[in-house]
Amino acid sequence: MSGTNDLAKRSLIKQSARNLFFHFGFTKTSMDDIARQSGMAKPTLYYYYTNKESIFNEIVIEEARAFMDSVEQKLPENAAADEKLAIFFRTTYWDLKQYAEEMEEVPSYLCDHSPHGRPIVEKINALFREKMLPMLKAGKEQGVFDFEDEETTSAALVFMTDFLNLDWMHRHPEKLRDRVAERVIEIILNGLKRRA
Repeated sequence: MSGTNDLAKRSLIKQSARNLFFHFGFTKTSMDDIARQSGMAKPTLYYYYTNKESIFNEIVIEEARAFMDSVEQKLPENAAADEKLAIFFRTTYWDLKQYAEEMEEVPSYLCDHSPHGRPIVEKINALFREKMLPMLKAGKEQGVFDFEDEETTSAALVFMTDFLNLDWMHRHPEKLRDRVAERVIEIILNGLKRRA
């Protein structure tokens, strides 16, 4: 019974903190604010979380996981590895694009210190690699992909798509971004070299 109660309290703390971080940013939110918002005593907060950074980090991880799980659910199960990887990149881009549009009106200082801003995009990049690895392995097993090392290849693909972030989304016109994203997918899957 106490495990369920602990989960409920942690959830309430995170929801209260999430609202405060989003509206006021990380820097301007204190443990006192979170305690007040959640209706809990400050010592209770410290029982569950050592500091606001640990709350913030847990929120960011949950948000990023939810984002990447949503992308993964849109992938067709029986698609060929190259098709699945293309859909994975494309869906990640389109979902990130929608996310960037939602964040467009948020002041930049909040993007830096809100779980819905840059921290989540950084965590998405880490999860992106984690979700991509099984697709690369499957493609290699199917004979669709040819590479030596999955770890290095997945790192290279993450670095190649690292430009997909809120700053890039806000700096460039939508039509150009869409064309660039599609071209990157094409280069990743087919390369630049002309085949005979």
